[in-house]
Amino acid sequence: MRFAPANLFALAGLACAIGAAACSARDGGDPHSDAGVPPVGGKDMRIRDVGDPTRPEHASYVASSPAVSGVIVTAVDTYDETADGKGTGTIYVQDIGPGLPYSGISLFATTFSPGNLRVSVGDVLDLKGTYQEATDRGPTAMFPRGAVQAQIAFAVASFRYETAVPQPLDITLADLNDFEKGRQWIGQLVRVKDLTIPRDPYTASSGRVSVDIGALPLASGCNAAFPKPAQLVNDLMDLTSYNLHAGSTIRSVVGVVGFFCSIHLAPRSAADIQP
Repeated sequence: MRFAPANLFALAGLACAIGAAACSARDGGDPHSDAGVPPVGGKDMRIRDVGDPTRPEHASYVASSPAVSGVIVTAVDTYDETADGKGTGTIYVQDIGPGLPYSGISLFATTFSPGNLRVSVGDVLDLKGTYQEATDRGPTAMFPRGAVQAQIAFAVASFRYETAVPQPLDITLADLNDFEKGRQWIGQLVRVKDLTIPRDPYTASSGRVSVDIGALPLASGCNAAFPKPAQLVNDLMDLTSYNLHAGSTIRSVVGVVGFFCSIHLAPRSAADIQP
């Protein structure tokens, strides 16, 4: 239990004590109104309503604060790959229901209501935060032209209920080598099969590990144009135990799709990688 609920029985008794009319339906009074079963996903917008760049109204949502309801947590980053406390905290969510394009996103600097709420995988949340699209066209780390990093920042998240984590969507490696195709799946849980590692992994001084997947040539710089190799990354778990190297093959990988310079696939645990 993540936070202590009020004593429901005491509250019900208090309601009847204060206003007997509220309980009169039990004694033959006016019947309670029935608006039907509320939608499991809430009545606010969905991630895909906000994040789909093909919608005519999409530009109006950038830097706005739409209310989004019924998102399911697929991963919470607790693995500090940089070993400095700065590599954790990102929450990945996607719309409940069938996996549709543009239905996933990551949350940055999230706060919770109530304040002692601690979310975990499988929680369904309602959000109110700022939808952002970073183009990072600065002089030090330019993204490829047309590529953006979308997030919901400074969101207040409230708990709705718990459910099962959705099954990963099966997509192809080609979907991840091209930004326009890969953007559809960013933030979502997917599965990619039959991978070959063309080069040895690269470990940055920060501790971040990236492993190119597929046969495309090595990209030259963050702003290199797509198509370019997708990468396995250690955002959510340690990859070193797999001893991946040039020529390694992997039957399937499940992970959350992300973006920074290239499209990333972040496995969540050892069960996500099938050598």
